[in-house]
Amino acid sequence: MSEPANNEMDFPAEEYRARLQRTQEQMVKHHLPVLLLHQPENINYLSGLDQIGYFSYHALAVPSRGDPVLIVRDMEVPTAHSTSWVKNHVVYADAADPLPVWLDAARRALEGLGLAGGRVGVDEHSWFLTVERWKMLQALLPNATLVGEPRIVDHLRLIKSPREIENLRGAARQVEVGLRAGIEAIAPGVKERELAGAVIGALASAGSKMPSGGIITSGDRTSLIHGGLSDRRLERGDPVYFEQNGVHKNYWARLMRTAIVGPASAGQQRIAETIIRIQDEAIALMRPGTPASVVDRACREPLLASGLRETYTNRAGYSLGLNHRPSAGEFIREFVPGVEWVLEPGMVFHMLMMAAGMGFSETVLVTEQGPERLTTMERKLFSCS
Repeated sequence: MSEPANNEMDFPAEEYRARLQRTQEQMVKHHLPVLLLHQPENINYLSGLDQIGYFSYHALAVPSRGDPVLIVRDMEVPTAHSTSWVKNHVVYADAADPLPVWLDAARRALEGLGLAGGRVGVDEHSWFLTVERWKMLQALLPNATLVGEPRIVDHLRLIKSPREIENLRGAARQVEVGLRAGIEAIAPGVKERELAGAVIGALASAGSKMPSGGIITSGDRTSLIHGGLSDRRLERGDPVYFEQNGVHKNYWARLMRTAIVGPASAGQQRIAETIIRIQDEAIALMRPGTPASVVDRACREPLLASGLRETYTNRAGYSLGLNHRPSAGEFIREFVPGVEWVLEPGMVFHMLMMAAGMGFSETVLVTEQGPERLTTMERKLFSCS
């Protein structure tokens, strides 16, 4: 199979084909003749299609044998030719009543594969398969039975290939540049929004895809874990909390650090050192074969015992890799109480810990030898004069 003439694919075609083969092997095991996928990450993972037009309907029909079919808006065909190895497209044009036009394209794709009857696996967990789309699809496929597929591609994405890991290393380098620029911009009187400007500029210069200001809060606003930017001006003694993203070829690395405007007090230093020590000890346990529950307890129990938090209800970490907005991570595997999965080589996680207005995190790769921090920025409380 020849490559597209204008090749902007993020991976060689053979890597995409290997992913497709693993997907099709799982489809056979689950008696699914075809998948109709809507989640942008999974479409990208199998086809390479790289675009931001998911506000309009896009899907990938994947037969258990043979090549997949992209279902795309006609305006996205040049992008499909440029970024994807998949040559079979079913297209649609904008319409006054778009829903039936969108889903009729999916029907045509399935009929073209000879798979518009019988079991059709759909990604019911996808935010992009809305209830109205599901109902319309069912109405247009009267001879098909739509069944929830067991997140086949999601689970395959958990184990990163060497090329994927290199993308994550690139993203980690970018996020460190951006976060360091934000810290260097800290001074009394500076607005949170101005810190974001420094971060965005540095991320863009470092090559990060669609850079944003991430999460930056200060002072009492550090209790707003997902707070937006504000015009609040920094005051001496304020904690400044950063959670930032580097994005390289759609692979995300994340990083949290906290800085103090001026010298840190003894109390602030003690809080930071406690969080970092507990997290270091938990990350050290992230070896192949380790139950996730062991790592979760190593994060949760000591922090509660320290008295820095009265409750610890949020996840202590989650899987990270190929990602598209609006999602902030894979969330296919999470460190929460009661989990039963085990760590495997090639998994990547964002490990985070927050308490008392401070937060620290790392993007961590599980290797055969143990954990590797892909983010390598100094693990400390920064003091900024």
